[in-house]
Amino acid sequence: MKFTKNQFIWLAVLFFICFLIYTYWETVVSICNTIFVASQPFLVGAGIAFVVNILMSFYEKILIKFIPFGFITKIKRPISLLLAFATIGLVFTWVVFTVLPDLIDSINTLISQDRSAINNLINWLLKNKSLQKIIQDLGGVTQVRELINSYSAQLLQQIMNGLTNFLTSLTSLPSTLINLFISIVFSCYVLAGKEKLGNQVNRLVDVYLGRYGKTFHYVVAILNNRFRNFFVYQSIEACILGTLCYIGMRIFNFPYAATISILIGFSAMIPVVGAYIGVTIGTILIMTHSVTLALLFVAYVVILQQFEGNLIYPYVVGGSTGLPGIWVILAITIGSALGGILGMLVSVPVAATLYQIVKDNVVKREEAKAVASIENSD
Repeated sequence: MKFTKNQFIWLAVLFFICFLIYTYWETVVSICNTIFVASQPFLVGAGIAFVVNILMSFYEKILIKFIPFGFITKIKRPISLLLAFATIGLVFTWVVFTVLPDLIDSINTLISQDRSAINNLINWLLKNKSLQKIIQDLGGVTQVRELINSYSAQLLQQIMNGLTNFLTSLTSLPSTLINLFISIVFSCYVLAGKEKLGNQVNRLVDVYLGRYGKTFHYVVAILNNRFRNFFVYQSIEACILGTLCYIGMRIFNFPYAATISILIGFSAMIPVVGAYIGVTIGTILIMTHSVTLALLFVAYVVILQQFEGNLIYPYVVGGSTGLPGIWVILAITIGSALGGILGMLVSVPVAATLYQIVKDNVVKREEAKAVASIENSD
């Protein structure tokens, strides 16, 4: 194999770059970290633009459909953009002012109480004969009581540590607000001229990637479709679940109905395991009032999830991601290990994209193999 002059130059440049990276590794890492930190507001802005664009596109369609005037076409973008940000702002404000007071009240109850609720729970368990043998296997009543009290103390300590970290983070509030402002401004810039920006990116891809440009567009199209479907349909499903939870909690007079319903709705954005996170937090909140109510709440949510999961979820969400359940669980597990809650949210559409790419490639190869076998038989 003979190298052309251009190939030799590129190979020499690549070797020189690798040599510099190896020689000045710590400096390269420091520069990369600095670039990443500096670009974080723009990355967040791109994420905000993606989410806001879903609402903005919806409002644009509504304006054109129900206000059929010529001037609306010219101003639909800024109006839709303002409506989208206003909607998100109102929802965020409503959630904060609904959840925060109940959360503070429950934390105060946890701090002030003498764990009598836990002792009541143990006494209730002791009356259940089917559980007495399990308690004895764990070391008896005293050991179980000490174990639960120990875990409750650890839980309380974790809550206090979280509050301390939150209060500490307020010291960096000015820089956080500045970064948020930059992110929002950048997202507005992207959304205002998304068609022009998309056209510029497509031209760059076609020019510099050449024959690989088609593959790039194919992957980006699948990514956009999976992320969009995931956020749209999961949001609808989360709203339905949260609404049903709130109605039931109000009917049965459970405390913190609005707060817990919102938490369950938001946690339901994470497929499979998300709702259980909200149920766990809700159970702890209700337990500050009554252990019996907490147990009844768990039973109610289990029944609600069965109803919602078997009757509503398949029709609303269905196969929006195109990812089988077993791979959803695997994606969530890996995503949580890599990036916590954000990792769980992103992992499902990313895994669905990879699954679709592999599936399409397998189908393409099978079709090519079938055509080749037919040609050989002829």
